[in-house]
Amino acid sequence: MMLVFIWGFSEAVWFFIIPDVILSLHALRTKKFKYVLYANLICVTGAAAGGVYVFIWSSLDAGRAEAFMTGIPAVHDYMIEHVHRAMTDSILTALITGPLFGVPYKLFAAAAPEYTGIVLFLLFTVPARLLRFIAVSTVAFVLSSYVFTTLSGRLKIIIWCCVWITVYFIYFSIHSPF
Repeated sequence: MMLVFIWGFSEAVWFFIIPDVILSLHALRTKKFKYVLYANLICVTGAAAGGVYVFIWSSLDAGRAEAFMTGIPAVHDYMIEHVHRAMTDSILTALITGPLFGVPYKLFAAAAPEYTGIVLFLLFTVPARLLRFIAVSTVAFVLSSYVFTTLSGRLKIIIWCCVWITVYFIYFSIHSPF
């Protein structure tokens, strides 16, 4: 579970592979759904801690935080501009939907101090991220435990790898990692 926490924290700060990857792997390998939920709670706690870290950093030195973000693979200026437009249009909508549509959470955390306080930021981003985490890991759990029950664990992991490679191939085709 420590790796799940670290992954959630790291992706909220600097890492560019979403926690859904490790959460779905965990869901494939566990036999009880309550452990899937537990992993999701641990991960969102790490992500929230990372979001708080970025929020505070940005509130102290927004320029440096934003410059750091643009050095992360697949983070581009147009994403940062999108976050600022979305936050200007509707802070709540931006915070709720932002983590659902391929724009890194860390960019919302970095922009948030300009638009809202930390409590509101967490109040809306944490449930939005948790819902996505749970949705992805629930699908993985259900497929592994109920649909593909006759497949070996190894074959399930190969399929999992193929799915995530495809997802990131498409994502990086849209948002170049460089």
